[in-house]
Amino acid sequence: MRYLIFTIALFGAQVLYAQNNYFYIALDVNTPLGNKDFVDETSARGGRMGYRAFVTEDSRVSLGIDASWTTFDKYKPTETFESHGGAITTDYFNYVYQYGLAVSGLYHFKVGESERFFPYAGIGIGANYNEYAQYYNIYSSVEKKWGFLARPEAGVLFRFTRNRGLGAMAAVHYDYSTNKSETFNVDKFSSVGFQIGLIIMNRY
Repeated sequence: MRYLIFTIALFGAQVLYAQNNYFYIALDVNTPLGNKDFVDETSARGGRMGYRAFVTEDSRVSLGIDASWTTFDKYKPTETFESHGGAITTDYFNYVYQYGLAVSGLYHFKVGESERFFPYAGIGIGANYNEYAQYYNIYSSVEKKWGFLARPEAGVLFRFTRNRGLGAMAAVHYDYSTNKSETFNVDKFSSVGFQIGLIIMNRY
C-alpha cells in the first residue's frame, strides 16, 4: 500500500504541472464476472471521476488518477440458516460495495486534423476496497477486503469546441481485482463495465 500511495503522489505531481489536461465524471455500468452465486446482476449504481494530463504539449500520452465506486446487489429467496443457537428461515440480500483508486496511462490516437475526437487505450493500476454484506431479517454479516486492481480500458473523448471546454466521453473497461471474501466464498471479484460521461478539457 505504501508503494501505491507513493506512485499516486508521483503521478499527481506530474499531472498538476501539465498544461494540457482534462477532468471527467461518468456513469459507470458494471457486470460482475465469476462468483455469480453471490451477486450476478448488472449494476448502474456506479460512477467514476478522474484527472488526466498529457505529458507534454504535443504528446498523445496522458497520465492520471481515477476513482470509482459501484454497488452490486442480489435478492435471494427464502432459506434456512442454522447456527449453534438455533435456526432462522428468511429471504435475504447480498451486497458488494466496491471502491477503487488507480493511476492510469493512456495513449490517445489522432483522427484527422480537427483535434476534437480522441480515441484512446490504456491501463490503470491501483487498489479496490470491497465491502461484502448479507442482510437477512434484522441481521447482517459484513466482511471488508482490500485487493489489487488492474483495469485495461478503451474509449473515446469528444470535445464540443476545438480548443477547450466541455466534451463527452464513452469507454469500456475490464476490472481485474484480487479481492476475496472467505466468509462468503468469493474469489477474485472482477467485472466488465461501460461508462459514459462529461469531460472538461484544456488542450491546445
